[in-house]
Amino acid sequence: MLKIIEDFPRQWQEGWLLGEKRSFHLPNDLSNIIFLGMGGSATAGDILKTTGEECCPIPLEVNRNYSLPAWVGPQTLALAFSYSGNTRETLTAMEKARSQGARVWSISSGGIMEKNPGERHLKIPGGLPPRGALGYMLAPILAIFNQERFLLTPREEREEVQKELEKIRGENGGAEGAAGPAGLLAEKLKGRIPLILGGDKWGGVAARRWKCQFNENSKTPSFAGSYPEINHNEMAGWEVPPDIKGIFCIIQLQDNLLPAPIKKRMEITGEFFQERGIPVHVIPGQAHSLLARLLSFIYFGDYVSYYLARLYEVDPQPVRVIEDFKKKLETN
Repeated sequence: MLKIIEDFPRQWQEGWLLGEKRSFHLPNDLSNIIFLGMGGSATAGDILKTTGEECCPIPLEVNRNYSLPAWVGPQTLALAFSYSGNTRETLTAMEKARSQGARVWSISSGGIMEKNPGERHLKIPGGLPPRGALGYMLAPILAIFNQERFLLTPREEREEVQKELEKIRGENGGAEGAAGPAGLLAEKLKGRIPLILGGDKWGGVAARRWKCQFNENSKTPSFAGSYPEINHNEMAGWEVPPDIKGIFCIIQLQDNLLPAPIKKRMEITGEFFQERGIPVHVIPGQAHSLLARLLSFIYFGDYVSYYLARLYEVDPQPVRVIEDFKKKLETN
């Protein structure tokens, strides 16, 4: 798993080149785009939605289910992500998208998904856990959109992503990585249940990725939230019962370019938790572009989850509970 995490900067480069070699022409009459996926495969859709919706002239949505909204139709692009190409929910949603007249694109390493004739399919390298293939799932679609002059990713933005990823790998990877910032944070998290809080919509995407990586890599419960929503519900849930507070800790993903109202909320909320004896760990972000900021937070969290797995003495790669669950679904 460490090798897989360390390969993310390379995946980002290779994935972009893979997308540049393909020609997926966007229809001129699109009215919306829906990203289909589950688990780690859906993370690329989350990122595309949150980084694109500030400038995209049409709605972007992420769908994690068998079913689809009624508004999906002939002017919809349904873009399906499944690393294995066999994810039951995503395949079902793809079939529904076809029946509702949507244009369907897909990306996978193989499986049933690549066997649909007449549809735009992008095949990516296999042999990885889905959560370890984010570079291959995300970068090619960004490159294809870029060629279509849609959701543009300028060269300087791509280069900043590469620079930030390599910096994080240099600080946390290799034989001495456990002594880096991610390893030190993992030591503080051992024995506690993390609640990760991100600022704004994109911070919520990063927080969700942290949660999922703690679940799958570290084999530990974890929860995620985002500002400003957390201040309208979750804070009220920390009054009782008092005896469980000692097992939690808070991770604040506090970016340098967050809007002032969000920063203020994070500061006051951090004080709220500390007053109740709950440790608060602030993770700063320094990148400039939204994409680089988001991927930097995600990548650092991947390392933290790996080092926490080592502290718990568990293998971060297998997810036997999920595989056993899938087998039971198939037999019932």
